[in-house]
Amino acid sequence: METSEQVKQIKRSFRLFMNGVTAASMRQKGLEYKVNWGVSQPDLRRMAMQYDKDSALAQALWNEKGVRECRLLATLIMPSDKMSEDMALQWANDITSAELAEMLAFNLFQYLPFGYTLVRQMLDKDNVSRICAYNLMCRLMKRGIKPDTDTLDKLLSATSVDIHSADRQLLHSLLNCLQYIEQANTEKAFEVRQLLNDNGFDAF
Repeated sequence: METSEQVKQIKRSFRLFMNGVTAASMRQKGLEYKVNWGVSQPDLRRMAMQYDKDSALAQALWNEKGVRECRLLATLIMPSDKMSEDMALQWANDITSAELAEMLAFNLFQYLPFGYTLVRQMLDKDNVSRICAYNLMCRLMKRGIKPDTDTLDKLLSATSVDIHSADRQLLHSLLNCLQYIEQANTEKAFEVRQLLNDNGFDAF
């Protein structure tokens, strides 16, 4: 089946799982998409299992800009060994929501060999990109991939600014990341603990 036909078939299948209540709840929480069927992430994971890892299909789904389910499904279908650094940066530049930022880090970016390069790149961008960076940093460390000093220093510099943000999703991501760095990296544990204490998160 042609990739374009697969995309059409997939988009039609979203109707079987659509949930208007969930979609409305997402809008109320600030998750705005041009098209949102409200399909749950577990249902999207089950849908992804029906397809082999397919870079052409994943890219076609990603190109369906504004369609929540297409983009989330793309993160599940894209084979990590077929994603170049340039493509990953293109996707990173295209993040439009905190949900998508988190799913990119969890489903795809953590398996790329240049994960910390992406972290450094995304820390220079907007809030949703930095949400992805903080989630990705945490995932890489949990997989036992030790960050270099430059990446750690750049991340801590960014968190010292973002910790004052009114963006709750950004704050949640960076606090989770800082907590893990404090627990797992003795080199920066004191610095992180001091940053949390100085900003009223000593009981975090």
